Amino acid sequence: MNAPTRSILVVDDAPDARLVMQAALRKAGYDVRLAADGEEALRQFRDQPADLVMLDVDMPGRSGYEVCAELRAQAGVLLPIVMVTGLDDVGSVNAGYQSGATDFFSKPINWAHFGHRLQYLFRTHEATLNLRAAESRMAAILEALPDHLFELDLDGRLIDVWAPGAQSLAGLDGAVVGRNIADILPAAATDVCMAALRTAHDTGSSNGRQFELPRGDGHAWFELSVSRKAVLEGETPRFILLARDITERKDAEQRIVRLAYFDSLTGLPNRLTFLDRVDHEIRRSADTGRRLAVLFMDLDGFKNVNDTLGHSAGDRVLQAAADRLRASLRPTDLLARAGSAGGGVEFARLGGDEFTALVLDIHGPDDVLAVADRIGQAMRSPFVIDERTLTLTASLGIAIHPDDGVDAETLLKHADTAMYHAKSAGRDNAQVYSAALTEHLRARMELDADLRVALERGEFRLVYQPQIDVTSGRVHSVEALLRWQHPVRGVVMPQDFIPLAEETGLIEAIGQWVLLTACAEASAWMQAGVPMAVAVNLSPTQFRRPTLPQMVERVLAETGLPPELLEVEITEGVLMDNTAIAQGLLRDLRAQGVRTALDDFGTGYSSLAYLTRMPIGKIKIDRVFVAGLLDGGESAAIVRAVLAMADSLGMDVTAEGVETLPQAQALMAIGCNYLQGYYLSRPVLAADVPALAAKRWRFDLLEPAATVVPLPGLQQRA
Repeated sequence: MNAPTRSILVVDDAPDARLVMQAALRKAGYDVRLAADGEEALRQFRDQPADLVMLDVDMPGRSGYEVCAELRAQAGVLLPIVMVTGLDDVGSVNAGYQSGATDFFSKPINWAHFGHRLQYLFRTHEATLNLRAAESRMAAILEALPDHLFELDLDGRLIDVWAPGAQSLAGLDGAVVGRNIADILPAAATDVCMAALRTAHDTGSSNGRQFELPRGDGHAWFELSVSRKAVLEGETPRFILLARDITERKDAEQRIVRLAYFDSLTGLPNRLTFLDRVDHEIRRSADTGRRLAVLFMDLDGFKNVNDTLGHSAGDRVLQAAADRLRASLRPTDLLARAGSAGGGVEFARLGGDEFTALVLDIHGPDDVLAVADRIGQAMRSPFVIDERTLTLTASLGIAIHPDDGVDAETLLKHADTAMYHAKSAGRDNAQVYSAALTEHLRARMELDADLRVALERGEFRLVYQPQIDVTSGRVHSVEALLRWQHPVRGVVMPQDFIPLAEETGLIEAIGQWVLLTACAEASAWMQAGVPMAVAVNLSPTQFRRPTLPQMVERVLAETGLPPELLEVEITEGVLMDNTAIAQGLLRDLRAQGVRTALDDFGTGYSSLAYLTRMPIGKIKIDRVFVAGLLDGGESAAIVRAVLAMADSLGMDVTAEGVETLPQAQALMAIGCNYLQGYYLSRPVLAADVPALAAKRWRFDLLEPAATVVPLPGLQQRA
């Protein structure tokens, strides 16, 4: 595409001069317009600006100087204005330039050079326009650039400064030009900048160096890019330094690191970090000969906190537990669990409610047991969460290097094994690892694997133990008891697998099967003409479900069992976990017509005040008090007190674990309503319940049962 023709406005009061210049300019390829005086020139330029103005100096009316000044005011500094004059004195030339002229042509004009002079003027004009456009673009770029830009010499002296917007880097703005950065920046930041300048001087550029500066109540990070500026030979080297604020990036990097290596709940190192730390100390011990130990800690009862109060409360318990761990351990112990770092103690989270601790420089197990004892004491103090008081304990396992393992993974695994042994030993204690524990854990894992498929394979059975009415001597109801017919182990009793089922979460599915099966078999007795109430124990997990009443109602509808023939039993601990929720669930069950009983009474912490508010119809005295009844003392006093309390509240009482005739007679004499125990009858299969219903017990003639109703289909364990 051809460039547009440039326009020239010729202003001269002499007609012949105008025509000569018009002819010469048109011959050179320009578009020419003519004006006879200054007023006409100004009017034409306002209507149609020209690319260049040729202006005679000496004209009638307004002189060329005046017109030049007016045009310059209208068109700005970039319009080329050429003064054409026969005057060649210096004063006239200076007056022209002062009025805004770009150049002078003297008369008579040398037409041979005329076209070249104009081409030079237009090239200069275009170069000026391009330079202004480049400067404008550069200014816009610098304004949009979030970086700080400096020009410095090799000694660090500031030559120029550009800060984005109103921001400045540690006070480095235009006011400090000429000063050295060592006088302005902290020493560490100055060292980084000077190192970058030296690298750029040697190699041409430097990138990636970073430094930190205080800013407000926090800090800021900057990354440098430095390039050597081209200078004339012999000039002092200069450098362009770009400082980018990377504070957000550094903060994001820190967040990523924390997510990868730290616990998001507490901000403490995680399992990976802990294992690396243990391996590091193991390598060090090879040189120093010092011993170390790993503790594995688990909070007893923590699952109940999550189930009853929610995970938010559970998180706060973990944070509080970590604070106690930090306070209880010496600075040379390294804790690993959800907690907070403090002093010389490092912490890490393994997950859930599991903590670990690395104890350094020990002489033997006693040193580690002392640490474990401090942890146990710290955990026993009640936790207060949302104005609720929670009591937890800790089970701890200990593995010692190098006796129990030569690497971190092995030590951690063996400490975990010892911790499970502590739980099986009653919780709230510490156990040191031994090889026998590995075998125990292996057996436990096998039992867990078998338990997970037992329900699917139909290996569970229910047996029923009668509760005898002491007044009539007949069966009042039967309690459903669970048995596991293992294909290899034989009959596995509940105490051997129920704790494992509760720990693994299988108890809910098993509990639903027990309820459904017991109701179905009780319904079959009823249809056979033997209506018999059946008592079913509810697990803590079942009772914490707000949908429990709906589930019971569904089972009753499915099996056709009237609600008055079902009695649900719960323990004191379940009742007290959340009194308001327990009260609501029990009322919903009672509203359906289902009976309710409090099992193992006396072993927990129920009080008369709680019982008066709970819709409980029956209390079952735990067997431990029945066993000590005839010895007098505390057990006898507790049994009498329970009977008196129940009588005042209109509740029935069943005594569990009746093993002898004197026990039965004593309980009958002090007003117990129902008796249950091996002396009266061992548990029987569902098919044998109708026979029990036809039997009558006479307590004045009662003798120990010489025969036991067999349990066909159940292989008894040796």
